Amino acid sequence: MTTGSLPKCATRLFDTRWTCLYLLPRKHEDWIVDLLAFTQGKNSGEHIGIEPSGMFDSVTDDQARVSLLPVSRKGAEDLLKLLAVGSFYSGPDPSLQEVDEVRDSCMRDILASAGEDLDFFTNHGHAENGDEADFLTHSFHWNSLATTLYDVCLIAVAADRLLIAWRFEDA
Repeated sequence: MTTGSLPKCATRLFDTRWTCLYLLPRKHEDWIVDLLAFTQGKNSGEHIGIEPSGMFDSVTDDQARVSLLPVSRKGAEDLLKLLAVGSFYSGPDPSLQEVDEVRDSCMRDILASAGEDLDFFTNHGHAENGDEADFLTHSFHWNSLATTLYDVCLIAVAADRLLIAWRFEDA
């Protein structure tokens, strides 16, 4: 696993019809500016899945700051699994509650691609519960930023890059 490069396993796990996974260099001191450029399709980097710009109207700085909540490393790993496997409409795949070393190792590798000393953020409302948050529950709320009915993201922020995983679904 090389820092700064998405692992090959990610292409097998993420459904490119509903998700995008981006590893982007940071260009601004404030990572929110880079995130807003991502929502507008204005930055380039290594990616898997759909182009994000068609999924957003106009996300403002204030919307992003209010909607994105900090999440723990464990929560980030669970969120990545949720974004990769299952459906928001019909609920997370039951297999997410079980250990799957191949899948779970890939999730760790995806996070490691962004580097060390990461801060994690999500619009999944259960992040309000802090370290006790359960991101693999069937019922949850989220702070919508996209034009689809459901959109949940995980953003890993490093000093020099962003890892953005986002799933978009309509009913």
